[in-house]
Amino acid sequence: MEIISNVNVVQKDKIFNSDVFIKEGKIHNIKPHKKRDGNKIIDGKDYYLMPGMIDIHLHGSYNYDFTIDPYNSIETVSKGLVKEGTTSFIASLTVISHNKELNLLKQYSNIDSPKNGAHFLGVHSEGPYLNKKYKALMDETYLRNPSIKELDEMLDVSNNKLKIMTVAPELEGMDKFIPYAISKGVKIMIGHTSASYEETKKALDLKATGFTHLYNAMSQHQHREPGVVTCALSEKNKFSELIVDGFHVHPAVVKATYNCLSADNIILITDASLTKGMPDGDYIFSNLSCRKIGNTVRVIETGRIAGSSITMLDAIKNMKKYCNCSLNKLAIMSSTNPAKLLEIDDNKGSIEIGKDADLILVDKDLNLIKTFVLGKEVYSI
Repeated sequence: MEIISNVNVVQKDKIFNSDVFIKEGKIHNIKPHKKRDGNKIIDGKDYYLMPGMIDIHLHGSYNYDFTIDPYNSIETVSKGLVKEGTTSFIASLTVISHNKELNLLKQYSNIDSPKNGAHFLGVHSEGPYLNKKYKALMDETYLRNPSIKELDEMLDVSNNKLKIMTVAPELEGMDKFIPYAISKGVKIMIGHTSASYEETKKALDLKATGFTHLYNAMSQHQHREPGVVTCALSEKNKFSELIVDGFHVHPAVVKATYNCLSADNIILITDASLTKGMPDGDYIFSNLSCRKIGNTVRVIETGRIAGSSITMLDAIKNMKKYCNCSLNKLAIMSSTNPAKLLEIDDNKGSIEIGKDADLILVDKDLNLIKTFVLGKEVYSI
C-alpha cells in the first residue's frame, strides 16, 4: 500500500490535511495526518491534492492531431498530458469525410490507454451535423443533416469508443436523431449552431447533455432574439463547456457566466489543437494554415480563431484569476463535472474512498508538483 502523506485534500465542500492511502490503483482510505514509517510513503509537503483533471474537448497536442495517425497521437498526447495535470481525456475530431471518420473510429476502437499516461476515454465527434453558418474551421464540404444510418455505422466500428457528438439542433431530422444517439450511449452537445432559444430548449427536452464551447460558434444572448447562449444561461441543469484562455471568451464574460451558472454547470476544456506544447509558428489544423502566437491560434488567411493552445492547468489558473474560485470549485469544473457528463463519476472526478487514484499535487499558486495515475507517480517536477 502506498501513502501520500501530509497533503491538503480538496473535496467538493472542504479542504483538510490528511494522509491518502492507495491500494491497487484505488483510494483505499483517507486518515488524519500523522508521522508514519515505511518505504512507500510520499511526502506531500503540505501541498494541495486535487483530483486529476479531465479534458473532454481536445483535438491534439505536441504536433499530433487526432484526425491523423491515431495510435501515435494517443501515445504521445497521453504521456504529455500527465505533465500538465490532466489524467484523462477525450480525443476530439474535426469534420472529415464519413469514410475517413469510419476508418479513424475503427482504429480508435483498438487503442487502449498508454502505460504511464493519461487515460484515453474515447472519441468526441465535433460534427459533421453542424450549421454551415457557424462552421468556424470545419470543412463545409462535409457538413450535412443528421443520418441515423451513418451514426449506426460509426457505432458499429467504434467499439463503444464514440462518447460525445456535437450537433446543431435546428437541422432537419434532429428531433429523431438526438434521442436515438442518446439511446445508444452517445452524449449530445449543442454547438456550431444558429438555433433559436426555442429550438435549443427542444433539444434539451430531448435530453441533449449540454453545450460545446459556450459562446463560440453559436447564436448569442440577445434581448429580442434569444439564442443558444440564452438557453444555456437559463437552463441550469445542463453542462456548458468553457474555454478560459482570456481570448475565446472575455474574462468579464467568464466571470458573469460563473456567477450565473455556478461551478456545478461549467466544464473547463482546452479545445487545444496540435499547437499545444509547441513553439510559436505556422501549423496545419483542420486542413487550414494557422499561426500560433502564445496561447492563441488563428487561421492565417482569415484571422479566425483556430482552437487554443492552453493546458487544463492554464484553464484553472485563469478561472481562479478571473473569478476568485476556491480550489473546491476548480476541481468541480475541471474533474467532477466532466466525469459526471461521461457517467464515470463512480470511479473518477473526486477524491473519495473507492475511486481511482488519479490525483495531482499542486502548490498554492496551482503549479503542478506531481501527477498520479491509478496511484502511480507518473510525473514529478
